[in-house]
Amino acid sequence: MVKIRKNHRTIKFAKFISYAFDGSVLAIPIFIAVVFFNNKNNNFNDVFMNFLITIFFIALMPYLFILLLYKSGRISDLQIQKRKERLYPLLVINLSVIAGFCVLLATSPAKLLLTVYSIYLVSLPVISLITFFWKISFHSSYITLFSIIYLIVFGKWAVATVVLIPLVGWSRIKLKKHTLAQVVAGISITAFAALSVLYFTGYLNSGYWAVNEILDLFKNTSVYLSIILPGFGIILLFLLLYMILGIYLRRKQSEKHYLNN
Repeated sequence: MVKIRKNHRTIKFAKFISYAFDGSVLAIPIFIAVVFFNNKNNNFNDVFMNFLITIFFIALMPYLFILLLYKSGRISDLQIQKRKERLYPLLVINLSVIAGFCVLLATSPAKLLLTVYSIYLVSLPVISLITFFWKISFHSSYITLFSIIYLIVFGKWAVATVVLIPLVGWSRIKLKKHTLAQVVAGISITAFAALSVLYFTGYLNSGYWAVNEILDLFKNTSVYLSIILPGFGIILLFLLLYMILGIYLRRKQSEKHYLNN
């Protein structure tokens, strides 16, 4: 009875995480950070208009369309868990994101806003295409983008957001909506797309705190690594030989047992 109650609470918590970090929800804090942070020198009305355009085309319009489909009975739930029901919603979402990008270009937005919007423009069609053949996790994709953008905007103080990536992934697996492979794929594809766009637009360079600290880490530990790695290689080789020997002896023992019987 206690185990059933505990499992019920865990499921409820997983559902809360799943809904709280849905893609349409995460778009709001992502673009609040991108549009309003460090934009003191820009005209507030222009900045606010950019925010409204972005949220309308990336979050509000897709959500309203999905809600309409749900109310009409064409999809079984708002998170579109069934892969066969995703065709029309994903088509509309992609078209909405493309339309929003065209509208945004006409307003001469800030570079960071255009860069982040471009990540959506690059990653969304790829994930949409994959999901027609394999149920890749959109949740893990969006939370990964959220964490990366917050690290870019707020720096090392946003490192805590990285914890949300495995948490959201766990919730999707716990609810049996995705497998571990589908969660990892969502994280990997979005991380690759986001980091590539950020690199080509100049936001990932040796001056950026994360890149700088990683380079320093390798420089400072290069002496120790030159000592540790050969030793680790020898141990790994020993373990491999030990495993091979163990398998060989087990087979010999099995053959002997079979012959005796």
